[in-house]
Amino acid sequence: MILSGLEVVSRQLVRNLRHIGQQQQPCGIDLTLRQVSKWTSAASIDFDNTKRKAAKTSTVALTWLTSTKLSSLWRSGVSISAGVVDAGYEGAMGALMEVKNPHGLVLYQNAKLAQLVIEELNTTVDGYSGIYQSSTNSNGIDGKKQPEVV
Repeated sequence: MILSGLEVVSRQLVRNLRHIGQQQQPCGIDLTLRQVSKWTSAASIDFDNTKRKAAKTSTVALTWLTSTKLSSLWRSGVSISAGVVDAGYEGAMGALMEVKNPHGLVLYQNAKLAQLVIEELNTTVDGYSGIYQSSTNSNGIDGKKQPEVV
């Protein structure tokens, strides 16, 4: 079952919304642009997380800013993708925006770019407790520390 935007807000499943009335939607919550980052290092991913390392990023200054509606993104030649968020995860989220329009896209700070849709599980599960739990940035570098492998 998909939770309504009202239910998501009532349960306090998301925090730091800029304007609840503008972001709350029938089937979720509109997500806004907070910052733009660029990759500055490689990442590594393995099976048991002993060698996992998130790519480092740096913030790119927002110099041009304009807003767009969610349904306008694909019409403008822009796609956004993100991974599945596990039950129990708390922390920052991010997404990859790809501008395919050869003429580009102009964004305003806090532009609505995606909609978070939350589905309720029909069974009880152990919540996420991995290395990205409680991260304060979208690449997860500062999340929960992994125990040292000896």
